[in-house]
Amino acid sequence: MIYRMPFDPVITGFAHLSCAGSTDAEALALFRGERAPETPRSACSVIDSAIRDQVFYLDSFQSGPEGLRTLAMIRATVSRALDAAGLTPGMLRGSATGCVVGTTIAHQFTETPYYARLREDPDTEENGPAQRFLDSNPAETVAREYGLSGPVYTVSNACSSGADAMSIAALCLLSGQCERMIVIGADELHRTPVAGFHVLGVTSPFPCRPFDSARAGLNLGEGAGVLILETPECAGKRGKKSEFALCGFGMSCDASHITAPDATGGGMKRAFRDALLRAGLSLGDVAFINAHGTGTVLNDQCETAAFAGLAEETGAAAPPPFLSTKRFTGHTLGAAGTLEFIFTMLMLRDGMVPASPGCKTPDPALACAPLTSPLHLPFGTRFAASTSLAFGGTDAVLIAERID
Repeated sequence: MIYRMPFDPVITGFAHLSCAGSTDAEALALFRGERAPETPRSACSVIDSAIRDQVFYLDSFQSGPEGLRTLAMIRATVSRALDAAGLTPGMLRGSATGCVVGTTIAHQFTETPYYARLREDPDTEENGPAQRFLDSNPAETVAREYGLSGPVYTVSNACSSGADAMSIAALCLLSGQCERMIVIGADELHRTPVAGFHVLGVTSPFPCRPFDSARAGLNLGEGAGVLILETPECAGKRGKKSEFALCGFGMSCDASHITAPDATGGGMKRAFRDALLRAGLSLGDVAFINAHGTGTVLNDQCETAAFAGLAEETGAAAPPPFLSTKRFTGHTLGAAGTLEFIFTMLMLRDGMVPASPGCKTPDPALACAPLTSPLHLPFGTRFAASTSLAFGGTDAVLIAERID
C-alpha cells in the first residue's frame, strides 16, 4: 500500500548539460521560442559508424575517450549543482551524503574500447579489470572523489535510469539512510545504442516529432542532469531555502515485452497513481506533464493511453496538458529522467509551457493530443509531472512541486 510521504525531499541545487543548453537561461529561451533548437546531425559525422540516423551531439563538450565522456560530463555538472546548492567539497567529505547515478553508456559500454584492443593484442595489460570496474561505476567514482559516506548506487535501467535514480534517492532519504543525495542522470552518444536503435527501426531521418501524425521515430542525444536532494531538516540546518521539492514518485514494470511498452498504458498508470498517492494529490492538481515522448509509434501510443485512462478513471474531463521536450535534446537515455525533471521545474518557475515541439498535426489515432499552443500557468501553480519509459516495460513518474 502506498501512503503519503512523511516529508518531501527538497531540491537545493541542480544543473544540466544538453543540446538545450547548459544554463537555465539558455533552456528557457528555447522553450519560449526565443532561439531555435539545434539541428540533429548524421551519426556517422560524430561517432565511428556508417549509420546516418540523426543524433544530437554536444560539440562544445570534448573530453576523453569513448566511454569516459559520460564521466567527464558528470564531473562538470555535479560541480555546478553543488555550487547552486551552496555546498563545497569540504562540507561533503565524511557527511551523511550519498550518490546515485542513472546511466546506460557509462555502466555497460566502457568495456568496448578495452575489448577492441584485446582482439588486436591479447597480451595487453592496459586498463586492467579493477580500473575498468571503477570506470563502469560512476557513482563510486563521484563518492570517492568527494569522500561521501552515504549510500552509493549506479542504476542501469535503460531509458528510465535517470528517473529511477531520483526515486531511489528519495527512498534513501525517507528511510533515514542519509540526509542528502547527489542524483545524476548522464549518458554520452555511443555507437552501441545508435546501432541498437537503428536495428530496431525506430530512428528518424529528420528531427523527431513526438505525437505527430508524420513522426518517424526518435533521435538519440547526450547530456547530464544533476540534482541535490536533501531532507528539509538537513537543508534547514544550514539555512538553505528551496524553491522545489520532489513531492511524489512512482515506479512499475509491465514485463510484457523486452523492448515494447504495454500499449494500453497499464504500467504507466500504476506508476502515476503511486506518485499521486505519495504526493497526496489528485490528477487535477497536476498542471502539466513533461512526457517521455520519444516519437516512436509504441511510446506515444502507450503514454497517451495512460494519460487518457487516468483521466477516465478519476472522472476528470481531460488529462493534464502534456508535451515532450525531446525535440530540443534528442533521447538522452539515462540522462532523460533527470534532464526532463529539471526542464519541468524550469517551466513551473517560468509560468509558461511551450507547445509540444515538432508536433504540427497530432496523430488522431492517439488517445489524446499534446499541447499545440503555449500554456500560460496561473500564478501560484505548484505541481507538474515528468514521465519515463524504458525497455523491459519499466515506467517511472516524478512529481515536482514549486514551493511558495
